[in-house]
Amino acid sequence: MTPTLLLAGLGHAHLFVLEAIEQGRLPPCRVIVCTAERLHVYSGMVPGWLGGRYALAELSIDVAARCAASGVELEPHHVVAIDADAKQVRLDDGRLVAFDVCSLAVGSVPAGLDIPGSREHAWPLKPLQKVEAIARAIDLLATRGSGQVTVVGGGLAGIEMALAARARLDRVGATARVFGIHIVSREATLFSGRGRRFAAKLERACDRQQVQVHTGALVQRVTPTHVHLAGDRVLPSDVTIWATGPAAATWLSQGGLAVEARGFVLVNDHLQSVSAPHVFAAGDCATLASAPATDKAGVYAVRMGPHLARALAQALSSERVRETYSPQRHWLTLVNTGDGRAIASWGPLSAEGAWAMRLKDRIDRAFMDRFSASARRHRDDASQ
Repeated sequence: MTPTLLLAGLGHAHLFVLEAIEQGRLPPCRVIVCTAERLHVYSGMVPGWLGGRYALAELSIDVAARCAASGVELEPHHVVAIDADAKQVRLDDGRLVAFDVCSLAVGSVPAGLDIPGSREHAWPLKPLQKVEAIARAIDLLATRGSGQVTVVGGGLAGIEMALAARARLDRVGATARVFGIHIVSREATLFSGRGRRFAAKLERACDRQQVQVHTGALVQRVTPTHVHLAGDRVLPSDVTIWATGPAAATWLSQGGLAVEARGFVLVNDHLQSVSAPHVFAAGDCATLASAPATDKAGVYAVRMGPHLARALAQALSSERVRETYSPQRHWLTLVNTGDGRAIASWGPLSAEGAWAMRLKDRIDRAFMDRFSASARRHRDDASQ
């Protein structure tokens, strides 16, 4: 009997699985992709899009066309629950879908959404519709002639979004005197995991772009017009962007899968759930039992992709899964500063310049070209 492989979410790692299916590297199986997202958006290029460097088409892949090109079924609904023992998931419309092997690449949700007002008055970075709304809100400020933007979160995403917001305003000639942009971080430094020297470069880039940085600041409440910090500090904010760190979707811990303390699925070096070997997980939603401190960063999801595809092929062939994944110790960080430059960091080393932005652009475009080409071909063939 032909087994069913269910792919929950179309995160970066699952693009490699679809590529393997298209190239005939998985054994015969029924494949179902469950996602309500119309477009797969490459997160690394979103700040560039907000800042005007890219068109939306350059950082997005048509999900339906990509699934059709790989010959898989698309179920246009999000998975909201899993029953590992019964081998089934529940979709957001209430239906149950059975599987023999399941792979999760559902990413994460923003941390801190229990802070009063954050859900109602702040814009998260996912899904894409939220980022498009951020762009419209910033454009409205430009039309109005003044306003304040506050980004909550001092990690890579928050820094790039703040600098991109400044770049977007600069494109329409909005002066920094009347458009304040702030980054609020609970950590003592920006992007705290990379050390003080790298943080100093990030702070200089923010200063150069007239983005004010507030470190060691705890958000207590968000209103439509202000962000309230501990110590009775208040920042005016017409547009509040929520770019906090990752948190686990609650349903991951409610379906019989072993999870770590934060609620992410605990996997072994084969990317299998340690409690349910027929369930795999990759990207932000997974934590390696052998390397629990691994960052929740897109680069790891991308590196997991080829390993996940091979591991799933072995599982579907009823073989013992032999494929293993080991995270790299260092990863190259390229921070788009919104002014045609980027800051590069590798371990303790860092440098900046236009060359770093060209490198980032080349890497990002290569990723998109790899996975969007077949989708474009299928869409074009279908229209003829």
